[in-house]
Amino acid sequence: MYKILEYLKYLGLFLLLVVGIAIITSLISLTGLNSVVISKVSVILTAISFLIITALASHKTKERGIILGLKLGLACIILLVLINLIVFKSSFNIDRIIYYTILLASGLLGGSLGKNIKLKKKLK
Repeated sequence: MYKILEYLKYLGLFLLLVVGIAIITSLISLTGLNSVVISKVSVILTAISFLIITALASHKTKERGIILGLKLGLACIILLVLINLIVFKSSFNIDRIIYYTILLASGLLGGSLGKNIKLKKKLK
């Protein structure tokens, strides 16, 4: 039960970051920038935020980082697929599959990086 709550905490944090990125990119689109550039920036920011979240999650856990990254990545992808199917009624296309693959790879990389990075602790 405790692990499920931990996963939900990180998924909630990821959703907050995705909403923040969506707000920022929609404000940037008002400046008249090309929509292709904005969508690529959005994908990159989302992947970076997911990498950071999985790195934080794997740093605090006892299990293998790559397994945790895979679990969080799949949970995130399932959540995003459900949101896209129910709320936006969008269908699958090659762009969505590539996007979800990038998120999964970002989760795997973040999980393994977070487990292997040693943070300096302050000595008092």
